[in-house]
Amino acid sequence: MLQLRNLCVTIDGHEIINIDRLDLGPGDRLGLVGESGSGKTMTAKAIAGLLPNEAKVSGSVTFDGRDLLTLNDRELAKVRGKRIGFVFQDPSRSLNPMMRIGKQVSESIRIHTKLKGDAVTTKVIDLLRQVQLPNPETLIRRYPHQLSGGQQQRVMIAAAIAADPELLIADEPTTALDVTVQEEILRLLISLSEQRKMGLLFVSHDLGVIRFVCNQVAVIYGGNIVESGRMEEIIDRPMHRYTAALLAANPGMPKDNNFSTFIGKRLQTIAGSVPAVGKFPSGCRFRNRCQHATESCSTTPPVETSGADHRYLCWNPGGEGEK
Repeated sequence: MLQLRNLCVTIDGHEIINIDRLDLGPGDRLGLVGESGSGKTMTAKAIAGLLPNEAKVSGSVTFDGRDLLTLNDRELAKVRGKRIGFVFQDPSRSLNPMMRIGKQVSESIRIHTKLKGDAVTTKVIDLLRQVQLPNPETLIRRYPHQLSGGQQQRVMIAAAIAADPELLIADEPTTALDVTVQEEILRLLISLSEQRKMGLLFVSHDLGVIRFVCNQVAVIYGGNIVESGRMEEIIDRPMHRYTAALLAANPGMPKDNNFSTFIGKRLQTIAGSVPAVGKFPSGCRFRNRCQHATESCSTTPPVETSGADHRYLCWNPGGEGEK
């Protein structure tokens, strides 16, 4: 359904994204994971055609056989919202504070469907009910500030799925929510994906959340997909050293599901921080933070495979038991 090939995004001469390959099939849930500054959001925006005007893009983003990068604004507007929905990170900033909830959810219905009048209102109420909001008949007349953060995010999801998209892109949709509400939103996204046979691209910095939601994962660093494949294989046998470091630094994901392994031990961390744009080293972009870097890491690693769908870019890969 969605295929990225040699996608390159540059801004002011700096390469932000360089992805050789990324695939998402119908009904699949793909997690895009990496630290802040790794290129997750820029990748999501490139797919949806929401990059800033100064960005230069090459390669292809093929959705259902059409390269979205070749479409003009008018043509892209017919795809975005109708066939591709987008859930932004902070609903309090994304929702219009001056518009009632019902009107905001109904916008894509009015633009992308033939429904009119009372039929639109009925559809909005049904959508709010689908995202498990109470008293939707009353809620449609409220303003965003009258809702909690979790309710606002549910409204965002309702608006994103209003035109029955085949693909939903969720950009860190639970970051600003407390843990209990996070779980509710994550379960809701899984349920909607399964019920609607809808593809889901879920962007997050948290591998634990990605593991909960997705059946596939792509690890991104420095704008490169450094490892991708089925969730179970990546978790059980990470090949790229960055993936292994992310797993080791996440106390919510012990490899053997035995949390006692963390008792009395220091939390593992990844040395340093993600470099600023234009400051990444040559070759493997993770090498200046990697404990296993060798001289060969100063050159670009080739794409390696481990199994049918497991791909990685690493000169000195790890393996099972090497985290």
